[in-house]
Amino acid sequence: MSKALWYFKLFNSIKDTQEANFAALELESLFGRVSRVRNFVDILDNTMFGLFKSLRVQDLLAHELPYGECHGFIGEQNPREVLILTLMKRLAYIREIFIVSTSSFPINVGVEGKNRQSFQSGKHHLVRYITNQYFLEKSQYISKISRDENEVDRNVETLFGFLVTKSNRIPASSSLAVGKRLEDYFAIREEPSLYLAHYIHPYKGKFHPKLVRALLNYVIPSDKVLVLDNFAGSGTLLLEACWLGLNSVGTDINPLSKLTSVVKCASLTLDPKMLKNAIEKYIKTLEDSKPIRVDGPNRWQTRPHHRNDIEDELNDLPKAITVALTPSIIESIIRARETIRDTTNDQFADFILIGLAGTISDLVRRKEGDFLGVLRERLMHLYLRVYLFDRINDVLKINLGKSKTYQMDCRKMKGIRTETIDAIINSPPYSTALDYLRNDLPQLTLLRLADLAKIEPKMIGNPNFKVYPDNILQEMTEGKPAYSLLPEEGKMVLKELVEGGRRKEAIRSYRFFVDMQAVIGEMYRVLKPGCKCVMIVGNNHFKVASGNYIEIRNDQVITSLAKRTGFKEDMVIRRDLEKSLTGMIRRESVIILHK
Repeated sequence: MSKALWYFKLFNSIKDTQEANFAALELESLFGRVSRVRNFVDILDNTMFGLFKSLRVQDLLAHELPYGECHGFIGEQNPREVLILTLMKRLAYIREIFIVSTSSFPINVGVEGKNRQSFQSGKHHLVRYITNQYFLEKSQYISKISRDENEVDRNVETLFGFLVTKSNRIPASSSLAVGKRLEDYFAIREEPSLYLAHYIHPYKGKFHPKLVRALLNYVIPSDKVLVLDNFAGSGTLLLEACWLGLNSVGTDINPLSKLTSVVKCASLTLDPKMLKNAIEKYIKTLEDSKPIRVDGPNRWQTRPHHRNDIEDELNDLPKAITVALTPSIIESIIRARETIRDTTNDQFADFILIGLAGTISDLVRRKEGDFLGVLRERLMHLYLRVYLFDRINDVLKINLGKSKTYQMDCRKMKGIRTETIDAIINSPPYSTALDYLRNDLPQLTLLRLADLAKIEPKMIGNPNFKVYPDNILQEMTEGKPAYSLLPEEGKMVLKELVEGGRRKEAIRSYRFFVDMQAVIGEMYRVLKPGCKCVMIVGNNHFKVASGNYIEIRNDQVITSLAKRTGFKEDMVIRRDLEKSLTGMIRRESVIILHK
């Protein structure tokens, strides 16, 4: 079969030129050589696409164009079914794929009128495919407005028909507060990041899902691989790997991060009907076992099977929790925690537990509310996301990857064997930027997930100065071995911090560099020879005594540490951040290495 002409149309939510560059990287890895197209008109009159002008294919090419100097990419390849399926399943920044050929080709991929549209002009055939990423992202608006399964069903049908049958629809104003329809949300030029299971639990400093997907496509074009994120966080990379059909493993020292990652990936395979039954049974048990407060020495009377000593636990809680939540809500949380394992099948227990964790987060933020009402609302909303993905996947037919997450210190990953990992993508905690454990203190404590006194000193990049040993400054000033082994750019910036009156920041940055040296050594050990590693690193900025700001070039230090370990540098992509208040992170670097 002769080569066909392919046009890859970018999402209209592209925010900067770097995102077009990431799109080029993933295309060159999965598809092959492509050329940038500034405007669809450039290809319409000079290629076979012009033969379809009478069928108004230009309306589809011009619909919701992105800003910037690149609207898409063009290339030539045989339209093999496996290739089409791979591109539809995996591409992150490409919304639509147009293929035109002088002969017919297999179009068994996709469903006509939903994520595939076919045209014919004489002997020429054109097929338009819509990538999975579009439907996954836009499903966030279905979650936003759907109250039950029937509404989800109707809205899923609307989603799959929108780009095929209603692309010429004039949307309502984006500022309209009342009367919006689902199609009006689809037309908003934004990029939802909390779609489907990404919403499972709130988490600060999350990976950007679309960037993660594109990087996965660049470093691992094959499906039969194992990818590692040794700073799993909330499991963003692991979840995206599942949707791409890739097997993955994650590690994180934070038990709430492990729980979140496990539930996100496991939720994709849960049976919605069984999950709903488990949630309803659990809520009913809580309603039936509601305790009654009375006067006297024993201030609580409970119905049978209520076993935990609430009063003792209340007395042992940190002040930060008792200030943030009322005693009655705390008591309800404890009962809810103890009820999960007694009433719920193991298959659904973690899902309900993460729903309870999210309820705690909601109530801390709200300061008040009916506990059972908030819990029920959150669990049912999470359930509807599981139901929604199940409905979407009826069309997309995603063959999900498998994922495991371990609670583990990534400076010594004992559970991962040497040279068993095909790719690593991670985002180390930006040095001194976020206190992940303190952000989640109520959930970690009330759900008895962690002993902070044991975990907190081991957290890499921890901004809490109290957990650092007193002798660290001495290590720096006396040039102890750990300090002397640092790259010169690291030593120089630490000296600037100390001389600029930012001694605490110097100590924390020093500890971060030393920890990352151990982490990179472990990454090198577990990665297979010839395979790639990607680290997304932010640079802190601190105001010093002179009134000037100095930039902590974490990216340069980490790159130097990686090279010393044995990694080779492929490229470093630097970009300014849109939001960088916490920890003064103004720039981010994507460091791509290989072993």
